[in-house]
Amino acid sequence: MENNKVKILVASHKPDKVYQDNIYTPIHVGRAISKFKEEMNWMIGDDTGDNISIKNPNYCELTAQYWAWKNLKDTEYIGLCHYRRYFETQITNENIDKLLGRKYDVILPRPIIVNHPVGSRLIQATCMEDIFIFISVLKKLYPDYVSTAIHYLNGNKIIAFNMFVMPKYLFDQYAQWEFSILNEMEKYVKLSGYSRMRRLYGYIAEAMLPIYAIYHKWHIHYDKIVSMIGEKEKTNKIREFYNKFTFYISAQKVDLTYDAVKIGLKNDGIIVD
Repeated sequence: MENNKVKILVASHKPDKVYQDNIYTPIHVGRAISKFKEEMNWMIGDDTGDNISIKNPNYCELTAQYWAWKNLKDTEYIGLCHYRRYFETQITNENIDKLLGRKYDVILPRPIIVNHPVGSRLIQATCMEDIFIFISVLKKLYPDYVSTAIHYLNGNKIIAFNMFVMPKYLFDQYAQWEFSILNEMEKYVKLSGYSRMRRLYGYIAEAMLPIYAIYHKWHIHYDKIVSMIGEKEKTNKIREFYNKFTFYISAQKVDLTYDAVKIGLKNDGIIVD
């Protein structure tokens, strides 16, 4: 891979239309266990060097994050988007300093204002036990972050998709924090038999990046999300999707004192200490 001032990985798990140039680099996530190896052998995979490609069913696009953290060295800025989700602003070597530079630390998706707490979306995507374990592990490893995490999860502004552009040195610091928490969670989580719920680490990481950015008081440059480079934002489609996750837990907030969850985990032999 040639050296560039900025490299943006485009996470792809199946054959589809994907944007590519000298900045945007498609990466086949989960290649170690993929059934599309031949069809996607033209792009790099997340199964080289130090990698967690085999964990893709649980970690989703985070296997590309991990690969970048451990293996991508010769770049000043790093980013991640998806084969069907990009920032509206096309990132180039020429405009990256203007977009970030001295004024901003990171580019993140524009917040989505929803009619329920952010945490209720996570509970719907996984389960209350998974979120309880996440907060408990955070309290164990990085207790100073807990109040920021609770405030974000009980708010109504979602910063979604695990998408970002930031200086590589900040990303390396974030990735060390992120994966240390997820690795610790693996000691306690019981994976679901359902494929959607097994994606729990990818879902939880969607909250981890804004929590980390808010805690560190990063100056955030928010950008719209589009389906493909050169297209315009599809108005309200993302908000409508997230507002479907109201159901019976629409007002539910993350509660570390929820005894039923504590008792259930203890009965399962799970005690985060």
